[in-house]
Amino acid sequence: MQEQFSNDFPKFKAKIQNFIAAQHFDTRLQHYNKLFDEMSSVAPDDMREYVEKAPKFLEARNKSLQIMERIVAIHTELDTLFKLDEKALGNAYDFNLKKVDQKIADSLKEAAYMIDQFEVYSEMGRKAIEQADFPFFSQAH
Repeated sequence: MQEQFSNDFPKFKAKIQNFIAAQHFDTRLQHYNKLFDEMSSVAPDDMREYVEKAPKFLEARNKSLQIMERIVAIHTELDTLFKLDEKALGNAYDFNLKKVDQKIADSLKEAAYMIDQFEVYSEMGRKAIEQADFPFFSQAH
């Protein structure tokens, strides 16, 4: 099993490098980290007006922040996994590349779902801000 793992590892590593390049993984990781930092650094006082006018804004913002935190965590975990050498990866996954592939697939699936959820909650937050900024807008619908 370990010998097969060693034989297949170079192909696996090449597949990972191709994935990283094709999906702009490093750029996405930086983007999600930056977005999370920007979101979490907004002072509560800066949001007070929107929170008072549109309580749904705070709920949407907090949920978006929580989701983005998970997106960052998933991508950071994958980044760490992608950088493991043969021995560390083998030890972590019982020298079974199918387990590694499954872990990556599960993580990417969860990340895609979380990104979709992030968009949903971000849109809720945007709508709450619009309604706070344009009270007649909310009355017209």
